[in-house]
Amino acid sequence: MVIDDQRFLWSPTPRTEDSVDNLICDVVIGRLMGASVFPDSLVPRDESATSSIQQGAPPPEGSAQPGGEPASEPVEESPKEGAWKEDYDDVIEPSEDERVQAAPETSPKEKPKKKHWAGIIAVIVIVVLLLLWTLLSPKVMSTQGATYVDSPKYANLGNFTGARNIWTGDVNWGVSVSGHNNTTEGTPIDFKVLVTKISERPGNFFFRGIGISITNCTLWDLNGTYIAKLSSLQDLGFGKMAIINATLPVGVHDLYISVKFTEYEVMRLGFIPLESVLVEKVFLSSIDVGP
Repeated sequence: MVIDDQRFLWSPTPRTEDSVDNLICDVVIGRLMGASVFPDSLVPRDESATSSIQQGAPPPEGSAQPGGEPASEPVEESPKEGAWKEDYDDVIEPSEDERVQAAPETSPKEKPKKKHWAGIIAVIVIVVLLLLWTLLSPKVMSTQGATYVDSPKYANLGNFTGARNIWTGDVNWGVSVSGHNNTTEGTPIDFKVLVTKISERPGNFFFRGIGISITNCTLWDLNGTYIAKLSSLQDLGFGKMAIINATLPVGVHDLYISVKFTEYEVMRLGFIPLESVLVEKVFLSSIDVGP
């Protein structure tokens, strides 16, 4: 077969069995020698190359040697990795890491990390608040039993006991009232109202105990007439005391006292207000006021 140089079309020509064998041999020899798979007769020719040969130009390298055998092309050795890299450094663009290592001053500068000042300040504020919350906690009242409730000194005019069962635990309170039950007209009387903790059972280990602050204390006549309110407060260590100063007219007076206080649960860290407790009526002994 003959290849048309212009259109690379195959033109059928009769072939004999010998020509087919020769073609196969040429292909095998070309593969072994590194030459083209197809013989020269099957490779399309460049017209310029053909014309140069016809005009007597020197044959190109790799032309057939005398005897009809095609000249073998020289096999190029693959360059070593180091030599290849040195030869082609100008062609291949270096990677980002290589660029940074080669010229760190020209590498893109990283943006400075923002310091978490806001987070640090928030943590400091929280710690300070927790410390203040703990330091400003009310004092946990100690349990005193019925010592002051039954005391002739602190409860000579009257007393009261009551229990509170809440989610932080159970607590029993006592109210003791003391003062003079006999006086003369125009002489003021000091009614001393003492609130003590009889017993307490905290709900868990995190709760240290309950403290209180007296918010109101008033003196009433049995007919519902308001007489006086608290004039001062005292912390005796074993309880909180409210003092009511009142002047009564001549006669025998049946009185009662109402007292209101707020409970605070003191915890291992900080405290929380629990509830307000109102003891509506603590009845007193009769007060005799002479002329």
